[in-house]
Amino acid sequence: MIFLSIIYTNLYIFLCGKIFNLFLYKKEYSKAEIGIIGCIFISFIALLINFFLPLNKFINTAISILPLFLIFKKKFLVKNDLLFLIISSFFVFILLAYAKINTPDAGLYHLPFTQILNENKLIIGLSNIHSRFGHISIIQYLNAINFNLITGVNGILIPVASLAVFIFLYFLNDLIVYLKNNDNLELNNIYSLFVIIYISYKINRYSGFGNDAIAHLLFFYLISIFLKFNFSYQNLHKLSLISIYIIQNKITLMLSLFYPLFIFLFFKIKNLKILFSFPMIFFLLWILKNILTTGCIIYPIEKLCFKNLEWTNKEQIIEQNILGEAWSKGWPDRTNLDIEKKIFNKNFNWVEAWSSIHLKYILKIILPYIFFLILIILFINFYKTKNFNKFRINKCIKTKLIYLICTLLLSNIIFFYKFPLYRYGYSYLITFIILLSIFLIFKYNKIIIKKIFAFLIILCLIIFVTKQMSRILNSKTNNIWPNIYSFDIRENEQIPIEKLSLGTFKIYFKDKECMYNKENLSPCTNIFEKNITLKQKYGFSAVTIDK
Repeated sequence: MIFLSIIYTNLYIFLCGKIFNLFLYKKEYSKAEIGIIGCIFISFIALLINFFLPLNKFINTAISILPLFLIFKKKFLVKNDLLFLIISSFFVFILLAYAKINTPDAGLYHLPFTQILNENKLIIGLSNIHSRFGHISIIQYLNAINFNLITGVNGILIPVASLAVFIFLYFLNDLIVYLKNNDNLELNNIYSLFVIIYISYKINRYSGFGNDAIAHLLFFYLISIFLKFNFSYQNLHKLSLISIYIIQNKITLMLSLFYPLFIFLFFKIKNLKILFSFPMIFFLLWILKNILTTGCIIYPIEKLCFKNLEWTNKEQIIEQNILGEAWSKGWPDRTNLDIEKKIFNKNFNWVEAWSSIHLKYILKIILPYIFFLILIILFINFYKTKNFNKFRINKCIKTKLIYLICTLLLSNIIFFYKFPLYRYGYSYLITFIILLSIFLIFKYNKIIIKKIFAFLIILCLIIFVTKQMSRILNSKTNNIWPNIYSFDIRENEQIPIEKLSLGTFKIYFKDKECMYNKENLSPCTNIFEKNITLKQKYGFSAVTIDK
């Protein structure tokens, strides 16, 4: 059943990607890119619908069935498409089977928010129920819309794995195309190889994905298409769409906007059209959702909040802003227990606490990776052979590379100064390391380089698959699906209790993580704010603040 659910989901996403590409781009993208585009398009549909309706299984089923009629259209789905769907579904299956969900974030707000989407239309002031609902990612909308009559409620687990696999297969396809052709070595080929190595090394557990991994994978993808693309309006459109989708997943990666901005400012194309394009509509819709649910354009940045709205919780916004920064800088590990969080965040007072744990963690991850890259580079440069090709970078790519190095340097400075928790900004750091390391390659042998690439691709695939199979074979649970109802299968599930109600709209409380409960009781929170009031505003349920 799980494999059939995955194939159905991937087919539905892939067909949506083809539809979207047909209307907006009309280009021959790789099948993996069609899958990525499909995920973005479906996320937009889910966001739009949820303004007016809950994403329940009946609505979702109707939406997922509609694209399937295109199967009967001649040449819309070819044999190679089916092969891609089987391969991608296999990778999604081994990622998901007997896996655990992300701890503790999935239980605290990923799953509870997904259930809210499945059972409610947009709720004004939702972040007043739980502050974490203000940090929500667009990926929860993509997950929620996959709860249908075919996949069941466990369908909400599939899309995040599908998107991760599509990105992985995009880089893999990039390398396979290079190996098949007689082309010279390009910067993007090396970039794709080094990204694949990092994914196989570090981004290979479904339980570790959360909202962070998808955003970072998308950032790696963004840099790849930035390196490959020429400067046209169509490419500006696509870069803008990917950048906006990254921000909707992880606000700390907002600097991904540097890359569409590069084309927008410096090249002679009809730039202003982008202000009235699909990416901008998607972005404005997301901002509107943020304002209605949190009172802020971007939560919890106080300067971007509307203080006069009934549902704007100014005290919560200020507290979450300070607390979020403090925790990313090692607040729990401080030695001075009397220092205030606001003071801790300033003047590098946090460095001692942060370096005692977080710096060691970062070095533990990146040093082996850097060492492995250096070994590869040395082997490429100094393999004993007479027939060397010079590694050349053309002027256009060199311009983009210099721009990338400068913007990534700035991004890493902001990352390490403002929110230096590894999972908040590691794609900035890894991409910077990869691009700097490419400067160390100055010659290569055309035959040997392809053998190195082939060996490393096979090695990465073996590592990725072996890690999944090892986890599956050593699993102690009989449930093949990750458990969305409890972190511990042995514990009795606590039923959320009603705390506040207005007509049919009720807020429920549970003193542990809410998870996704079987009783269909949402919204659910494990932290209950006492100064909230339920109202009806503009035809929506609203959670306002007693001011």
